[in-house]
Amino acid sequence: MKRSKIEDDKMKEYILTNHEARLVDRYTIDTLGIPGIDLMKRAGSFVSLKAKKILKDVPGSHVDIFCGTGNNGGDGFVAARDLSDWGASVFIWLAGNPDKIKGDARHYFERCNTKRIKITVVENSDAIPTHKQVCQSDLIIDALLGTGFRGEVRGVIKKMIELINLSKRPVLSVDIPSGINGDSAQIGGVAIQATRTVTMGFLKRGLMFQPGKRKAGDVVLVDLKYPSKAYKVLPNETFLIDKQIIKRLFPPICDDTYKHKQGKALIFAGSPGMTGAAILTSKAALRSGAGLVINAIPESLNSIIEIKSTETLSLPLPESPNHTFCMESLNSAKERIDWSDVIVFGPGVSDSAEVKTFGKKLIESQKKPMIIDADGLRVFHENIDLINSIDDLIITPHIGEFSQMTGMDIASIKENIIDVCREFVEKHPCTLVLKGAPTIVVSSDGRAAVNSTGNPALATGGTGDVLTGLIAGLRAQKINSFNASMIAVYIQGLAGDLGKEKFGVRGLIAGDLLDMIPGIMKDYEKVV
Repeated sequence: MKRSKIEDDKMKEYILTNHEARLVDRYTIDTLGIPGIDLMKRAGSFVSLKAKKILKDVPGSHVDIFCGTGNNGGDGFVAARDLSDWGASVFIWLAGNPDKIKGDARHYFERCNTKRIKITVVENSDAIPTHKQVCQSDLIIDALLGTGFRGEVRGVIKKMIELINLSKRPVLSVDIPSGINGDSAQIGGVAIQATRTVTMGFLKRGLMFQPGKRKAGDVVLVDLKYPSKAYKVLPNETFLIDKQIIKRLFPPICDDTYKHKQGKALIFAGSPGMTGAAILTSKAALRSGAGLVINAIPESLNSIIEIKSTETLSLPLPESPNHTFCMESLNSAKERIDWSDVIVFGPGVSDSAEVKTFGKKLIESQKKPMIIDADGLRVFHENIDLINSIDDLIITPHIGEFSQMTGMDIASIKENIIDVCREFVEKHPCTLVLKGAPTIVVSSDGRAAVNSTGNPALATGGTGDVLTGLIAGLRAQKINSFNASMIAVYIQGLAGDLGKEKFGVRGLIAGDLLDMIPGIMKDYEKVV
């Protein structure tokens, strides 16, 4: 995600639905008195500036601009006039009846007429440009359909999209690639494959999730100078987790701190064949700054923990005949539960009945902050209201685990993923970390944050355990659950990005992240 050099870093990068975007626009225009015609001029001017950067040599270049009859087309008309003034040969292909162009878009359409820019009205297939014509373009600007599109693309616009994609020419989309639903990121039958997308004022959900994200190419966010008060009309905040957010969230470390003050994490993890989960989780907790970390482990597995992790303490506990946690484990762990600042339950603990009973009783027996992950999430299967009994809870499911917990099918979750997450935490207050591409963090009060880091190299066993450990270490340091989760997903994703550069997508393993994390966190640390 790139940002225009013209904009500043003072505000959050909001991610809006179509409805929320209309709220901000209407408040800006009607209440704050900023004319819509000025907003459209700024938007279209940014499109022409990005086009200029792609073309490099504008005079004499051939630019085809495909416009619809709505505001998206209006941005295209502004860009057309600019590029024409700079010496480009500009051709506008208007999909639909010109009489349908209204308001601000009409103003800039008429200015293109005054400038005598060639406009071809395309109301049927006969007027669509040929493949040969389009292949002569140095740049195609897609201003056909905006973020408000939904349903299926049909008629001449569908044929135009297919033609543009077949041309294999550079394509600059305005706000969002035509054919992508701005809310769900789904394709309406066909959609533009953009080289670059210039999106205006704020990010759109359709650019953040697949397949819309893939169709958008390189996304550039530009600032239309919406006043910060315009965002006060939003019912909930949804924003991007980026470097600026993380800088603000990291608390300083006192120069007289000590290990107990840095926080104590107790991690219930591991079972036969899955001790690696315990190791990765505990080491990540240490790497994120926790002062003391205890690995609570079924006693027959303790020797493995002692050998593999020299910096953590271990707590061997009575175990079931299957060498997993059981009710006797809980009784023996009571002293260390009281000692801890945060408790983790779940990585690699198995799905045995004894473990589920243990987990349920662990939840019911204390009020410490808890992080529940992986196998631990099974305690909520057919028992989802158990979440409501925990005062301070972070859960970290991937989308499959979330589906199992809620009973919702995966397709329904993906279709409206942020709203689904919000509805979940409203019914079951917690901090929800829904792992995916991208990962989403939702607070119990409805704020939602979408991560900007990470890549497919993280699709390997154990990376979720590293994430859980990072959250635990940060939470142990008294960073609140929402902030700790945002920091952790950003840092883990960035470690994955650096790891990809070093090891490639296929070569990265979870343990590699542990070596990347200290260098990343060092950039954010302050000692006072």
